[in-house]
Amino acid sequence: MPKKFLRRVLPSRETIERIPISRRFTNRLDRPGLWDVAREPVAIGLAVGVLCGMIPGPLQMIAAVTLACLLRVNLPMALIGTFLTNPITIVPIYMLAYGIGQSLNGASQWHELPAMPVTDWTQLTESLHAWSAWVASLGTPWLLGMLILSLSLAAISYCWVQLIWRGCRFWSLRCVRVQRRNRITQINKAIM
Repeated sequence: MPKKFLRRVLPSRETIERIPISRRFTNRLDRPGLWDVAREPVAIGLAVGVLCGMIPGPLQMIAAVTLACLLRVNLPMALIGTFLTNPITIVPIYMLAYGIGQSLNGASQWHELPAMPVTDWTQLTESLHAWSAWVASLGTPWLLGMLILSLSLAAISYCWVQLIWRGCRFWSLRCVRVQRRNRITQINKAIM
């Protein structure tokens, strides 16, 4: 069941090749395993995507495609996993990572995040410098927290896919057994 569903909803190789940034990897998209819809490649692909999704900045998808090609895991799931961090979730994730880093560094109380920079996107260079300075001001607690959080979320996503896949497999086998029992019962009633 998950295999059929994923084959239907995951983008195909042709769809991925139409994305402009993926054209750089077109010659590597024919490797075995990148399009394999099996439990292990899908689970590792999602974990790779979640791990790469925690990278700050625009390098998330490039890192996910690169790691998926190197590890030969499901490429579409790796790309989907990068969407864990999006404009809605990025601030809570960064705050959580900062809090984890502070607690691991031995801070007795939660310290607030440094003030976010004022952004004027008409002045792109200045805005990017302000944001990079803000990320740098988060320092060691944030980096340590991001490392712990990204590894934890990648492991959780791997286990989540494994559990869902096995649960769906168990459910489909159970349905087949029930159908067999019902057929046998109907045959026995017809005979008698």
